[in-house]
Amino acid sequence: MEFDWEDFEEGEAYTTKQRIHVTLNKECKMFFNRRALEALGAPDGVSLMYDRRRSVIGVKATPLNRASVYKLRPKQRKYSGHVITAKNFCRRFSICPDETLAFTTAEVRDGILILDLNEVRSVKKG
Repeated sequence: MEFDWEDFEEGEAYTTKQRIHVTLNKECKMFFNRRALEALGAPDGVSLMYDRRRSVIGVKATPLNRASVYKLRPKQRKYSGHVITAKNFCRRFSICPDETLAFTTAEVRDGILILDLNEVRSVKKG
């Protein structure tokens, strides 16, 4: 008997509590889990940047007294993550998700959380 094996290269699955997890929903609300916020230095606010050529969002910790700040708000009591509403940012850069997207390669480099819109997956509840 001969087999036609395919390597499974994704490896072990990790829960969102174990890694940086950021989502963007169709209402342009961005959710950051506790790990994402810790990687940014546990800020009270963030500012957003965009690289049009690469379709990448940058998020960096920002003091609340800056005009460009988005204040991080707790999502709900049972979650340790926080959320911002970025409708004006999404509208400006024509980012229009029609479902909730999770950034699969989210990482912090040089103090900036890198969110690649080319590296997302759909998040289905239930």
